[in-house]
Amino acid sequence: MPINRMPSNPAPADRTPAKPPTRGGPRSPGRGPASDRDADLPAYTMGRAAELIGVTPAFLRSLDGAGLIEPERSAGGHRRYSRHQLDLAGRVRLLLDEGFLLAAAVRIVTLEDRLAAAHRRIRELGGTLGPGEDASIPLGPGAGPEVGIPAQARRDTTARENM
Repeated sequence: MPINRMPSNPAPADRTPAKPPTRGGPRSPGRGPASDRDADLPAYTMGRAAELIGVTPAFLRSLDGAGLIEPERSAGGHRRYSRHQLDLAGRVRLLLDEGFLLAAAVRIVTLEDRLAAAHRRIRELGGTLGPGEDASIPLGPGAGPEVGIPAQARRDTTARENM
């Protein structure tokens, strides 16, 4: 007579069943795709990127045209997006939902991103600059004329105060 055996480690009834593995097989914590570890790695195809942030591929192309994000290209010429680029696109989408025009939303997100980069640079420098040190922030395409102004020039307000 056959014996019906229960699995040795049944899932608790209150847990939802695990999702079937996606292409590439199951991933263990800490060993996920490199894009989870490196925000600047262009790991997402246009379709997957659009799906992740709830937009259309045309929206991502419009952000490329507006100069906010410039995706890398695969060997076949397909756009590849990084996690950081998807974060920027998602923030633009939220601003558009609040009623901002695309140009205004792109400008706001660009300035927020530059400010965050400046804060990171200051933290890297320990919050202080020595004589002759420059805290200029390397910026992406479409940056304004203030790019590359040395930190000393930005901090020197005495000339303006003496006017």
